[in-house]
Amino acid sequence: MKVLVTPLGVVGLIAIMYLLYIFANLSRRLGAVTKMKPYYRGYYVALAFLSVSFVARIVLSSLALSPPSSRLGLLSSPFFSLAAYHVPFAIAMAISVGVTWQYWSWLLKEKLT
Repeated sequence: MKVLVTPLGVVGLIAIMYLLYIFANLSRRLGAVTKMKPYYRGYYVALAFLSVSFVARIVLSSLALSPPSSRLGLLSSPFFSLAAYHVPFAIAMAISVGVTWQYWSWLLKEKLT
């Protein structure tokens, strides 16, 4: 089962990175029209954190598919997974949600009034 599901984590991260890139371009254009501060640069910071998470996910996926005897101690530890994958992913998502709220919160405000 791991063989089938493991590559999907990497594909999912690529999809999220592509989505943030699209949001960055749309927000840049919206900010140019409305003369907002360039908050869209936060998406690029989030993409940098996601790139770290992406590389860690590839390492973790290759470890999941490798035999147990060939695994290195540090890379297979839960600390590596937390520090290299989960924390950068959480930071990237927090930044992207904040930037998205800055640019696109007017949609909710218009709908509620």
